[in-house]
Amino acid sequence: MKVKAVELCAFRNFHDERFCFEAARTLITGRNGRGKTNILEAIGFLSIGKSVRGAQDQHAVPYGGSFFDVRATCEAGAAQQHLRLFFGGPQGKRAFVDQVPLERVGDLIGRLRTVHFAPEDVSLVLRFPAQRRRLLDVLISQRSRPYLRALQRYQQVLAQRNALLRGLPAQGDGSLAAWSEQLAGLGGFLRRERLAAVAALRRPFSAWMRRLAPGDEVDVEYRGCPDEEAAQEAILLEELRRMERHERDLGHTLAGPHRDDLLFVHQHVPALVSASEGQLKTMMIAWKLAEAEYLSEEDDGQPVLLLDDVLSELDEARVAALLESMDEFEQVILTSPRPVAAAPRAGFHCLALAG
Repeated sequence: MKVKAVELCAFRNFHDERFCFEAARTLITGRNGRGKTNILEAIGFLSIGKSVRGAQDQHAVPYGGSFFDVRATCEAGAAQQHLRLFFGGPQGKRAFVDQVPLERVGDLIGRLRTVHFAPEDVSLVLRFPAQRRRLLDVLISQRSRPYLRALQRYQQVLAQRNALLRGLPAQGDGSLAAWSEQLAGLGGFLRRERLAAVAALRRPFSAWMRRLAPGDEVDVEYRGCPDEEAAQEAILLEELRRMERHERDLGHTLAGPHRDDLLFVHQHVPALVSASEGQLKTMMIAWKLAEAEYLSEEDDGQPVLLLDDVLSELDEARVAALLESMDEFEQVILTSPRPVAAAPRAGFHCLALAG
């Protein structure tokens, strides 16, 4: 599905704006502070129901306002679909498809698939395990609704188990063993899905790295559990039983997908140890392009690539290699604080923000 137009009735610095994306490749330019990033964030809200930047919903409400309202006209072949996300008032956040309200905001996920790159991904994702786990969760949830449901339930069960470990009352069965069994069942499923996703992403990730940075030896590893897909529930349940006494002392759960890690490896060591800033950014770009391939493996078409300030800090060779590769994707929306000389030659239509 492609984004044909976005209406920001009220969103961050925009109060009533409409942006059209008729071209397959669009370059949004404008001075810092004009809202380039906000446009991509608004599209991301319609994709995953929350900020791709990890911001709280109220932070997207314009200064002095009481709500935000984001709408998009999307197109899949000859069919059009209208998406809307509204936040504010007593009902909080609501999602609509063709003006019909959805039962849950999470039901938006998977309708408009996107892959989003932001400059802060390099520092946040590559440096913090929680952000790397979120990277996988957002990606797999767009492709698998059962994964999303299991993730949501896992977080609920985890909260209840932690409450029991702290000596607080829990809803339902008060037995720690019962909550451990539920957590192991859900966590085993999440681990299997994550392991399968990382296995599927490894090849395209390495291939994109070779195209963007020939000679850099990189890999990704999922750490925290044995690579044994069939036995994940039993493995996790045994971990929980073995750590229970220590968990009671600390008051929280020490094993499970919420403690696992996705590690980027450069020349056989963690990337942060040996890679330069330019290499780290190239890794993140390569990962995002691999995500696009992962989401394209089903029959729902390619995701929309949302690339925020992706060209800065890259040398000319990497900029050229990246722009040349963009014609392999159905829709790309890219931002830059200044015009990019090579963009028109790569087929990009320029959308300049005034001011």
